[in-house]
Amino acid sequence: MAMSLDARIGRVLMVAPPPDWRRGALTWLDSLQPAGVILFRRHLPDDPEDARAAIARLQAWASERGETLLVAMDEEGGFVAQASHLVPTPPSARALAWGTQPHTVADVYQRYGRRLRALGMNLDFAPVCDVNNNPRNPVIGVRSFGSEPDAVVPYAAAAQKGLDAAGVLSCLKHFPGHGDTDVDSHLARPTLLHERARLDAIELRPFRELLGDSPSVMVAHLACPRLGDADLPATLSPRVATTLLRDELGFEGVAVTDAMEMQGVAAEYDPGEAAARALQAGCDLLLHCAELDLAEKAYEGLRRALESGELAAARLEEATSRVDRLRALAVARADQLQAVHPLGEPEQDRRLYGEICRAALRLDNKPAWQMWSRTLRSGGAVHLVGWDDELLGALHRRLQAHDAVVRVMSPEAALEVEPAATVVVMAERRPLDAGNVRRLRSLAERQPAALLANLLTPEVDAPVESLFAARMRSADRSHIMLDAVVERWLEMAEER
Repeated sequence: MAMSLDARIGRVLMVAPPPDWRRGALTWLDSLQPAGVILFRRHLPDDPEDARAAIARLQAWASERGETLLVAMDEEGGFVAQASHLVPTPPSARALAWGTQPHTVADVYQRYGRRLRALGMNLDFAPVCDVNNNPRNPVIGVRSFGSEPDAVVPYAAAAQKGLDAAGVLSCLKHFPGHGDTDVDSHLARPTLLHERARLDAIELRPFRELLGDSPSVMVAHLACPRLGDADLPATLSPRVATTLLRDELGFEGVAVTDAMEMQGVAAEYDPGEAAARALQAGCDLLLHCAELDLAEKAYEGLRRALESGELAAARLEEATSRVDRLRALAVARADQLQAVHPLGEPEQDRRLYGEICRAALRLDNKPAWQMWSRTLRSGGAVHLVGWDDELLGALHRRLQAHDAVVRVMSPEAALEVEPAATVVVMAERRPLDAGNVRRLRSLAERQPAALLANLLTPEVDAPVESLFAARMRSADRSHIMLDAVVERWLEMAEER
């Protein structure tokens, strides 16, 4: 039986479920007939069995129609982890690269992927292949394995290998490279102005080396004038999404857009126009992560473009064929997984991740840290200073469990109290603004022995970092990493 136009349109859409998706009627699936769904923390219950049952309900809907749904999540590790309350979660890509070797990263992602697969996920929007060589990048940072292609390629390849072994489809991102940007494409459209030779050597290299083994790639909402069409985002640029990705790099898998609600595309194009242009440019699967009404507008925009001839029917057929092959691969991977030995205990994964976190910690001027540690262990006055109350509270509770006497305060408050053994704790996803830089400068001048624990952003502005007597870096702020940080703080008092 020939498939209707409406059904074929749905096969190029991936959508986020409505709030009542776990128990409400599945009319939204009946209406859109999407190729897949993407799940975020807001969708997932607190019990793994409940999560499994809810996802199985979606697959039962698809099975009744002889189909399989792609069930995707953003599960990179670190702070990009939707199911961290359900499964042990590894630290960030950067912490993994600092703390272990690629062969162990393959094991990490296999463990991680198998637990996610057990929940019902079959597509992971990972690994990140961006080379984060811009210290003021507000959106990639520690999500990247490193600031050089030689660091990114082996670790991203290992992550891809691990997911494959877990029966999970991987997705390289964010093509053609989001590492050297200082604009977050969630908020506006970044532009890469580098010449082609530089892009080939840095941004494109991880993709060039890994695309051959990847079933999918995520295309970013960033403009590349040297590669693409004027100021068009890559998602809407035929020269990027087809000429470069397909013709030059030879990619044969599914090209997924980044979320179509992001301002890198949505600020200029309405959902229907953006969907039609992305498909025409060469993207195959259009990702919608927000309200369903935006996906519905995209659906209607695709229908209008097809009926008017603005979007060629052949392009829709090409995209649906690729997406159907991806769905078939998800089934094949699941079948292969049946032969794999049972999952081990979660504590085994946590123990491995903890060892990696400890190895990832980087510090300089150890004697200064030892002096602070001895003050901490002897019951002296110790201050934890920062802007993130949740993070400071988590560290405070861990230290209190060891009978440490610690005060927690903001940098502003620290300027008003008597100096003490102070650690400034930073965990910013974005570079500090000028006002906060001034506050830290004032604090460092008033307390020249203050130390800096940078638990997320590895590239602190050099003028700020140089103010502090000693520095610790972790590139991660997960619970497992915080345990490692506190253990290290406490044990240094006994070291020589």
